[in-house]
Amino acid sequence: MRSIRLSTQGTIYPCHTINAANADSRLRHTLGHLLDIQHSDGGWRCNKFSFGRGPETDFSNPGPTLIALDAFRFTDFLNKERVLDRAVGFLLDHWTTRKPLGPCHYGMGTLFMQVEYPFGNHNIFPYVYVLSFYDRAKEDERFREALSTLESRLVDGKLVVERTSRKLAGLAFC
Repeated sequence: MRSIRLSTQGTIYPCHTINAANADSRLRHTLGHLLDIQHSDGGWRCNKFSFGRGPETDFSNPGPTLIALDAFRFTDFLNKERVLDRAVGFLLDHWTTRKPLGPCHYGMGTLFMQVEYPFGNHNIFPYVYVLSFYDRAKEDERFREALSTLESRLVDGKLVVERTSRKLAGLAFC
């Protein structure tokens, strides 16, 4: 199997395949499939338009693209595959525009800039963390700016969780 569907009758969306690949990097065929279906702008996107269609939906989804890069960092493709450099470039371009992109409208507003725990949603911490594994990113001023933005949020050298899951809010570390 090269792609993943959530149910036997369900539609195959790249974001499902991306999440499955992130869970088990040994899925070589799945990773190959992702390389084959990269969108023209360098990222990955679903053809599901829950929020309607507009010019922003012509772009990839930054969130699933970041998760795909997270999966690929555990492979031999890391820093060797130009396709991944294109995906890194797409995310670095998004740092500049910050506008909601893709069919799922991933943007970089106030919520993106808040460190969230657990680190499951698209926010500045996983953005910087995942891109830090890619030489293409580390050489780019936009990555260094994102890193500086994250570092500016440190308190006494520690990363502060600014947004917690409501279910975890009662725990002392949240």
